[in-house]
Amino acid sequence: MKKILIGFYITILAIATAHAQVLKPVKIDSLVTVSLPAEFQKRDTLGQTIFSGTGTLGYMVVIKAPNPTDKPLKKEKDLNKVFKEYITKLQKSSGNGTILNSHDTIVNNVEVRDFALSTSDDTQGEQIRRFRILYTKDATYTFQFMYPQQREDIAKKEADQFFASIKTAPGFDGTDQFSTYGKFTGMHKALKIALVAGGIILIIIIVMVVRSRKRKQAVA
Repeated sequence: MKKILIGFYITILAIATAHAQVLKPVKIDSLVTVSLPAEFQKRDTLGQTIFSGTGTLGYMVVIKAPNPTDKPLKKEKDLNKVFKEYITKLQKSSGNGTILNSHDTIVNNVEVRDFALSTSDDTQGEQIRRFRILYTKDATYTFQFMYPQQREDIAKKEADQFFASIKTAPGFDGTDQFSTYGKFTGMHKALKIALVAGGIILIIIIVMVVRSRKRKQAVA
């Protein structure tokens, strides 16, 4: 059975390679570029701009959604809160979805959130949707690559190629995500704890030295 499955996937891979979609750079706007299949579609819906295309082994979607101008982010923790709320809403809307491998990473000098959503039904079986969320002050960019779980081994290369193609303008950095990026915003919590602990230890040592001297004087 195992040999049959291996042969089946090799056949799929051979067919997919023969009909491979070449990804080409597409300018989402002046800030973001990503590679998509040559025959991609673009549409505007409810203020959002959506790019989509079918690759060799998966389906790609890029969504640019405007952010509220009256709620700029101030700190990195605000950015992490945005990512967390996005994932929570997505998981709830998926019904039975499971979030996989959620983590932050730095790409092109900005912080993004990568994760996957696994869903399943009786018709299509288990589906994997890999995401990358890029937040800026003006808009949130969602990059998504979807494929059946059975194809994961052979779809990974195309998915990796899609996400690696995401580029931002040279001058774009964390200042375009939250206002205090690169600024001193107070002492780090871990440093505060270390200093407090060090102070307590120093006080204990001083008390012990004073007591020791008093004892010696009393004996003398």
